[in-house]
Amino acid sequence: MPSCWQLHGISGSYQLLVSGCHHTILFHLSNSTLVTGRCSAGAGLLRFRPKLWVKKVAVHGGVLRAAARFAKPCAVVLMYHSIVENPDDTANTIRISNPRASFESQMSTLGRRFNPVSIEQVIEFAAAGRRLPPRSVAVTFDDGFADNYEVALPILSRYSIPATFYILVNAVETGTAPWYIRLNFAFTTTTAPTWRHPENGRSFDLSRANEKNAALNVAWDWGAARTGGAQEQFIRQTEDSLRVEPLGIRLMMNWEQVRALKKAGHIVGGHTLSHPNLAHVPEDEARSEIRGCKERLEEKLGEPIQHFSYPHPALNPQWNQQTLQMTREAGFKSALLTTPGGVRAGDEPLRLKRTPGAKDFDQWLWRLERAFLGGTS
Repeated sequence: MPSCWQLHGISGSYQLLVSGCHHTILFHLSNSTLVTGRCSAGAGLLRFRPKLWVKKVAVHGGVLRAAARFAKPCAVVLMYHSIVENPDDTANTIRISNPRASFESQMSTLGRRFNPVSIEQVIEFAAAGRRLPPRSVAVTFDDGFADNYEVALPILSRYSIPATFYILVNAVETGTAPWYIRLNFAFTTTTAPTWRHPENGRSFDLSRANEKNAALNVAWDWGAARTGGAQEQFIRQTEDSLRVEPLGIRLMMNWEQVRALKKAGHIVGGHTLSHPNLAHVPEDEARSEIRGCKERLEEKLGEPIQHFSYPHPALNPQWNQQTLQMTREAGFKSALLTTPGGVRAGDEPLRLKRTPGAKDFDQWLWRLERAFLGGTS
């Protein structure tokens, strides 16, 4: 580990000398990259995406935390989906779960080294410049998986961390897994030899891992551009063509569990009705998805729903000026993206960035500290 370090900040860039037993390493951190070189070897500076050992030095040596003193005031919104004991158990379904033990370590660290705040406080900071405590972090969850209530909620309560849960309304209402999970399950468990694209007729050889993965990505793109009945019809046709029985386990919260989150002091927001990419569906369908989820949640919870997060199952971009205006017209105070980065005063509350959580603790801490510096990875 480094024995000493010095930090200098100039115009949004940060230079650091870390002296160890064998080498002195120069870090140069800017908003988008980290540059490093071994000064003792006389090498020129190298520009690259830092490897894990560089990240460990930076985060555990206090490099990024010290550099953040030179940065503009910033809040970070963390994004999670699912917390389970072993993510391998959901590889064929949710696929983006985080391990419980790692999540607990992350929340413990938030409570000790950062300032957990609500999404309401972040919005007031972005929209009105209202002051936040240094190193403020808000925690969010998308979709409404049952493990949010069963696993994440007790951990959040243990460390007194407020969170916002964005609910995918139709999935919670029916208990049926979101369409993108059903496709993942169908493609990862099928024994069918091929799959044919429903529009262009391209055939995929599912006996080859790369072809199966490509087919799944194509199917996700197809589903992301549809809503409601058309989306459901496509999923059922795909399940039939792959000769897979529909996923039979319940992965979603029920309404009583959603209400329990509110009772525990957390915020509930909307995440559409059927999880399309809103920038890739017809205008009337996008508006129905945005307004519909808000109205249904308000009916079920008996109070105004003021916050929204954009689904991003596939395709880019995930929002446009038209969808931004739709969220405003629907009465939402905020809308969150999956675009990584921090939140600064003056940012548009209806298109705020979020920083994804990570399974590995060091990677998580790197992302968090980098977000405070204006970085995206």
